[in-house]
Amino acid sequence: MNILIANNRNITRGEVSLLAARLSTKHKVTVAYMEQDASFKGLAFSYENAPVHVNQVSGHSAEGVAVFEFGSYPADMISIMLGEIMRHDPPDLVICGISNGVNMGPDIYSSSNVGMAIESTFFGIPAIVIATEYNQGGNSITHLEPVIKFVEKNLDKFANLELPAHTFLNINVPRVEKYKDIKGIKFTHMGKSNMKLEYIERTCPKGRKYYWSKIASQENMDKGGEDDKTWFDQGYISISPISYDPTDLEGIKSMRNLAREAK
Repeated sequence: MNILIANNRNITRGEVSLLAARLSTKHKVTVAYMEQDASFKGLAFSYENAPVHVNQVSGHSAEGVAVFEFGSYPADMISIMLGEIMRHDPPDLVICGISNGVNMGPDIYSSSNVGMAIESTFFGIPAIVIATEYNQGGNSITHLEPVIKFVEKNLDKFANLELPAHTFLNINVPRVEKYKDIKGIKFTHMGKSNMKLEYIERTCPKGRKYYWSKIASQENMDKGGEDDKTWFDQGYISISPISYDPTDLEGIKSMRNLAREAK
């Protein structure tokens, strides 16, 4: 299988290098990553505002793995990889991750890995976003092993799923010591969460105020539901099919009724 692994972090992080090394033993693997951490960029693009710098690098991954380092934004990276660099040999699957930190609920709209998956579907390439719990400085080999094993076992299924156009899989894997400790897999919907931020006010040396935010609390609003966070918190892998089209179909019906009443 021809696989593109894309991540918004540097290849020196285990979430990138370990997955590439493992999959390259049986598959053709290409890696694309950002030269600097580019988290929380969503679908941001450079367009004509700035050039996108690309370097092909060596010595940072397994033998036979082509590695590309990008400036700019993660969505730029996917567009260039699929539209230019790999256009004559497109991948069978794009793996966005492994993300150090889960993508659940409304947070997916700011996720760079989700943005890359959406861009992949624009090219008609199956894509998955794979994430595990956040750990300061990155996850250890021990904690990444169950995630990598899950990806390995299901590669063919991910690549051959007949999903609707512009739909990808958002997958969150709980942190466990061994693969057998995962309780199972649940197919879920994107949950609702209420994130509360706290802001610390400071003044810079030039006299301008600035604010530094931190997450104070995050409440799951889908109590006991079939959402991603509910099952994830119980030790299950959460898999949600996500479409880039957020149109509220029920809202359209309401608007049509309103239009008829307004005549």
